[in-house]
Amino acid sequence: MSYYAVLTFVVTSVFAYLVGNRKGRLDSQQSQAVAERERTLRKEERAGRTRAEASKRLRELTSQSPGAALKEGPTVYPLKPIGILESCFRQRNGTPRQPLLVPAAKARLKLRPGIPHACLEGLQGYSHCWIIYIFHRNTDLQDLWRGDDRGLKAKVQVPKLNGQRVGVFATRTPHRPNPVGLSVAAIDSVDIDTVVFRGADVVDGTPVLDIKPYIPYVDGGVRATAPEWVKDDNESSVLHIADVRLADGVSATLQQRWQESLTDKATRPLCDNAAEFTELLVQVLSRDIRSLHQRLQHVNAVPRHVNHRGGNDPHVSQYRVMLDGMDVLYNFDESGSIEVVDVDIDRLYGETNS
Repeated sequence: MSYYAVLTFVVTSVFAYLVGNRKGRLDSQQSQAVAERERTLRKEERAGRTRAEASKRLRELTSQSPGAALKEGPTVYPLKPIGILESCFRQRNGTPRQPLLVPAAKARLKLRPGIPHACLEGLQGYSHCWIIYIFHRNTDLQDLWRGDDRGLKAKVQVPKLNGQRVGVFATRTPHRPNPVGLSVAAIDSVDIDTVVFRGADVVDGTPVLDIKPYIPYVDGGVRATAPEWVKDDNESSVLHIADVRLADGVSATLQQRWQESLTDKATRPLCDNAAEFTELLVQVLSRDIRSLHQRLQHVNAVPRHVNHRGGNDPHVSQYRVMLDGMDVLYNFDESGSIEVVDVDIDRLYGETNS
């Protein structure tokens, strides 16, 4: 084979190789592009189906009847507390059973981060508002997390009826299928991100879901009726207290303990001074705050309680209540009178909340 023939063969072979290799790369790139495009289309298709399914489910939830929704089982709704309430009622014992019964009671709500301060603009124009909240201290709250109706109480014992049972929806008991509370309170002040209330029957640390203004002509303008046992407290009520008084020396002790509490950051008193706390104390004790079990114990004189002064009087029972960072000890006699015998700083509250 001549030199030129060999050179021509080599050049032709190299050219063919380069062309074929380039074509192979192009085919590979095209295949990769096609595969990527298919993956993108499949991803968009899946995303589209997801959006469509979510939109369909939302339409179903918002359009179906409540009965149909309940048949499908529990539904989760987007609820989140707007803040945690600080209250002078540090325990369930002593917290009024109804709102506005203790006008001197103070509570403070600070909006959580993320809630715009502008949400409170205009609220200061109202005298009262509704507070919607969670009964977070319920003893049966854990049972509700099971998500079923096992153990659901249909009837509860009513204090005013000396333990007679009434349907839960005919009462304002905290022990409900959904632990949601509703209270009306007077608006004391509105400041940037904080609202101070008076008269709320809400325990300290309560998660608040919402507040709504009280509108007199619609909220209080109806001619409502209620059973006899629900009517205003009077001297014939089983919860009526004939007299509340402070024993000798207690006023001075209270004043001293109050000054000490101001330097104790754990107590966080909401009352402005000792006189305001005394007013709160008298209002709280003006209705029998004891449990049904405690009241029946006293009536039956079992067991006998030793009173503060060291006596063994079977007609006097002794109890305590924690209010606004103070530990109050009081005697209850068979005539229905209460005598406050000692006041100290609520040390237990300070230890558990420091």
